[in-house]
This record gives sequence, structure tokens and C-alpha cells, in this order.
Amino acid sequence: MIICQICGASFKTTQGLAGHKRLRHGAYKPGDELQKAFGGKQLHRKVLNSLGDKLADKLAEALLESHGQQILDLYIEELSRQGLDISSLTKLRRVRAIIVAAGESNRLLPLISNKPACLLEIGDKTILSRELEHLRACGINDIVVVRGYQGDKIRYPAVRYYDNRDYRETGILRSLFHAKEEMDDEFIFCYADILYTKAVLELLLREQSDISLVVDTGWESHYHQRKQHPVSEAELVKVEGNRITQIGRNLIEPGEAHGEFIGLARFSRKGAESLKVIHGWAMENYRDSAFHTSPSVDKAAFTDLVQELIDQGYPVCHVDIHGGWAEIDTVEDFDRVSKELESVLKVD
Repeated sequence: MIICQICGASFKTTQGLAGHKRLRHGAYKPGDELQKAFGGKQLHRKVLNSLGDKLADKLAEALLESHGQQILDLYIEELSRQGLDISSLTKLRRVRAIIVAAGESNRLLPLISNKPACLLEIGDKTILSRELEHLRACGINDIVVVRGYQGDKIRYPAVRYYDNRDYRETGILRSLFHAKEEMDDEFIFCYADILYTKAVLELLLREQSDISLVVDTGWESHYHQRKQHPVSEAELVKVEGNRITQIGRNLIEPGEAHGEFIGLARFSRKGAESLKVIHGWAMENYRDSAFHTSPSVDKAAFTDLVQELIDQGYPVCHVDIHGGWAEIDTVEDFDRVSKELESVLKVD
């Protein structure tokens, strides 16, 4: 027997049911009942049942797409009130990652004569594949990569790509904003020449501030035997409480630094909007003049825009680590990390 989902009548064949619906329910519009149910702030079981599995799935997807974060926030808030551990629920958030892999990294020659730096193999995996692995292990599958130098060789599946063809004439900030349309919600920002443990990313994802940067407070140990990358090029950070007050290269005396920005940051939806607003303002005012440590916005570092956010009163917070990451900026870095990968990535 086949049941009419509208009135409950039964039929032996699908043809009989179809004729019944045309004659009895020809003017019926499921949307009318749905509108009435939503208008009364209650979804009646009868309406949900009448949707069928496919329509119900589409309705659920639409609700999650438009209100997913609000629903999840309310759910997490309720669980937290009940005293339950919610740390694992970070995997449920719809978080995007934007990795900037456009730079040429001349200090890695001749290692990068036929490939970009992110495709250098450390151990049995490339730098970029290690980043992708950690992101996906933390539930981040919406991943964007901005390419530049030998970018056609970066071809990982299930990744969206943007290309900065002016990478030789522009800085990392310009590369990042090639993916501006991807900054419509929470996202993780990553340099493409760093290695970090999954634990570092998990710590960042648990942070609830609108703008958060990962800072290594044990940064000085990275420079004890590092001759090709001087301390003056470290993106050092000064803080007051949980906020960063100053960031950049060759600005802060090592003895006054709280730590080093490692190239990993998180922006909430609100934080992403602030980033875009201040970038637009900077483009209008500093396109052809010096912008913090750079000759112009087009040639600016990511940290230049972060400093502008700070200067204009936007709170930028720090997530502290001690070890658990490495930068591959020179041949010396590559050799050292390749030989001592486990000890270099150890979290103290």
C-alpha cells in the first residue's frame, strides 16, 4: 500500500496516488504550510514528515548554511553550562584555511630551482602536505592556497587556488588579499614555509578572540645556531596582558620581546571583516607611500596590517606556545630541521 503524505489516504499503485493528488490536492502548495509553520515559530511534525528525506536534508543544509555558527554556539553554550568538556567540538565548526605560498624564497636556492618552497620534503612529506594534514585532522577541509612562484606545481586535490602573478613585485599581504572573497567567515591564516604540530593548531582553534596570533615565547632557542636568518628578521611581539601592542621585524629589542609570531593566526567572522576594512583603508591611503615597515601596502608584510589594526584600536590577542614549530626560510633551516625534525617540533 502507498500512503498519501498529505491526507493519509492509501493506494495500491503509484499511478493511483498520482491521480488522487492531482484531483484532490491540485491546489496544494507545501510552501504554504511551511510558511505557516515557520510563521508560528514551530515546525509541526506533519510538515517535516511531508518533506521526504531529500527535502528535509536540503532544509537542514540551508539552516546550517545561514545559521550554523549560531546554532553551534548555542549548543556549545548549553553543554558548557552542564559542565561537559567541549574541547573536541572545535572540529564541528565550519572553519576555512588560507595558506599563502606565493613567495620565491631566494635563500632556499638551489633547493627551490624547480619547485616552490612549500613543496620541499621534510622527512617523507612536503611542508605543505604536513600543513594540509594537520588542518584536516582538526576538521578543516575548506582550504585555499594562494600561489605565485612556480605555482603551477602546487596541485593538491580538494584545495581551491588563487594566483598572484605579480609575486615578485608584491608582498605577502597582497598575496593574501587575492583570496579576499574567501574571508567572509572564520578562517585560519598560515604561512606556507612553516611546520607546526597538530597541538599548536588545536590550541589556536580553542581561542575565542576575534583576532588571535600564535606566538612562541621560547623563540630565542631557534636562533642559537641560525646564521642565515638573523634575529633582526624575526617578527617579534610585545604584549600587555592578553593583547599584542607591537609586532614586526627589526622593531623590538630582543630583550623586550614577549615572543615571535610564527605565521599562524585565526580570524573570527568579525575579525575577518575588520581585516578587510582596515586593508581597504590602507589601500586608499598608503598605496604609494611607506606603510609601517614596508615601502607601500602592495609590498607590505602581513604583520604591517596587523600593526595597523592594533594602532586603530582593534584588539589582537596572542596564543602562546613554547616550541612545536619551525620555519624553513634558508638552506640552513632546511638541513637542520630535516635532521632534527622530532626534536625541533617538540612542544616544551
